[in-house]
Amino acid sequence: MSDDLRKQMLERFLHAQRILEPDAPDLRGKPTQPPPPLQLPEWKDYFACNETVELPARSFRFNTYYTVPSRAAVAAARTVPVFVFHHGAGSSALTFAPLARELSARLDGVCGVFAFDARGHGDSRPLPPCETVDYALDAFVGDFHALLDRFLASQLASLPREKISLLLVGHSLGGSICSSLFARLAPPTRERVVGLAMFDIVEEAAVLALDKVDTFLASTPNSFRSMPEAVDWHVQHGLSKTRSSAAIAIPALFRQASSGEVVRKTDLQIFRPFWNTWFTGLSQRFVSLSTSKLLVLAGNDNLDRQLIIGQMQGKFQLVVFQMSGHFIQEDYPAKTALTLIDFWRRNDSKTVVIKTNWKKHDA
Repeated sequence: MSDDLRKQMLERFLHAQRILEPDAPDLRGKPTQPPPPLQLPEWKDYFACNETVELPARSFRFNTYYTVPSRAAVAAARTVPVFVFHHGAGSSALTFAPLARELSARLDGVCGVFAFDARGHGDSRPLPPCETVDYALDAFVGDFHALLDRFLASQLASLPREKISLLLVGHSLGGSICSSLFARLAPPTRERVVGLAMFDIVEEAAVLALDKVDTFLASTPNSFRSMPEAVDWHVQHGLSKTRSSAAIAIPALFRQASSGEVVRKTDLQIFRPFWNTWFTGLSQRFVSLSTSKLLVLAGNDNLDRQLIIGQMQGKFQLVVFQMSGHFIQEDYPAKTALTLIDFWRRNDSKTVVIKTNWKKHDA
């Protein structure tokens, strides 16, 4: 084989490889370019507003995120869902950022979303002169109640009340908080709730998991040299399965220290005296709620006795994401959005139009 023919065949092979495997290394010996530095997104890529809300009655200043549908969008719609989120222990409001964006995109902006950093998390802070902070379940529920009432009064009051449908969505501890909140809502607000969804939380498993917190904390670094390094570590160790979600959710868990490192904001150990209040009675409470209910679990979770009975009686809808980790909303935001949209459409009576052939006759 001549050198010219050999050269032509090699060029054709390399051309075909570049088409079929664009990420393959260049076999001609040219140095490959290093991957570009991780560009971290911002909250404004997912939500319309970031507002600090002071609630003196709760002795806290809360960091909130939300997007409200336009009046024009609401006017043209039969019904508009507003998804109200509560995150779990050690997390933050931005765990729901990818899901919020997916919901807005798939509903063409005709929806609302609201999330916030719970007490002891993210950028929410106690108001002075608060010296001791209560982290019992009732304290979290009280905060959620006050913030939801304020959000409805300040951001949704100008929209037609009859068109707004609320869906409460909680991940892990947030699911327990949502299920406790529902019964405490004032009747006019409770009537607007068309459903409640819990993500990856089962009472029996949650109580057992509390015994393993020390092991988890011992194996999880509290500081990193940079935000990108923190993101990389969580992805590499399987705590986040979707890198694009980790890029917004993980930096929200850390703050910049004077040393130049980034340090974890939340110390789970401070919650230890209150753990026994978080999940007790959750399964029975969830099954008994007088609204439509959705439970989304990761593939390795099992139902406890109360949930098994409730599922057999058709008390709630169960969806299992077999390949997901604990942070379902981060690992599969598109799939989670579709699940929530389907749940809303099936349970919001305003989305149903009944047509008949009956004709009105004069008496």
